[in-house]
Amino acid sequence: MPPVISIVGKSNSGKTQLLEGLVAHLKGKGYRIATIKNSKKFDLEAEGKDSWKLAEAGSAAVMISSPERLALIEPVEREQSLEELVYRLLGKFDLIFTESFRKAGAVKIEVHRREQGPDLVTSPVELFAVVTDEPLNISVPQFSAQDVAQLADIIEESFLRSGSSEDEVQLFVNGLPVPIKFYVQDIVSRVVIAMVSTLKGVDMDNAQQVDIRLRRG
Repeated sequence: MPPVISIVGKSNSGKTQLLEGLVAHLKGKGYRIATIKNSKKFDLEAEGKDSWKLAEAGSAAVMISSPERLALIEPVEREQSLEELVYRLLGKFDLIFTESFRKAGAVKIEVHRREQGPDLVTSPVELFAVVTDEPLNISVPQFSAQDVAQLADIIEESFLRSGSSEDEVQLFVNGLPVPIKFYVQDIVSRVVIAMVSTLKGVDMDNAQQVDIRLRRG
């Protein structure tokens, strides 16, 4: 599972600007970065467009594909948790940034501006770093808005260069992550690799990810 870092802070504190800088810096180093933004409401296409018409006609999901972009519009019964959203991106990226999701159990970097008051939205014990325009009396690494490259380098050193070479197994039931012990991961990994290796046309020596979905009738 790729590391997940949430950029949190009050409204209009500069979260998106920081996120843009971090993504650009790490992309420039060759990493595949994904972002998840938390929003109260959004419409990918306006009323009257083809995707809107298909959704209104009853399509359970509408995928829009072009030479440059791919988007999936799918109605949900409730707001998805960060763990569920990360599952959709699992294995495709080196690191996932999120904007907001302050209550999720991800690593957090808070953006603070003096004019918005002295309080942080997150407890200092939960923070990896703070980007601030004033010194704060907390024992958390602090950066200015101009230190984006330095912060990105620390993120790279802490989360992207320390990856394990061991096989990792993730279990999800109805889209929700289920923790499994390391020895169980090892057993599942060995069984799946042995089984898939016997299938014709499968090159397991060069396979970096194997996904199996079980749908009960």
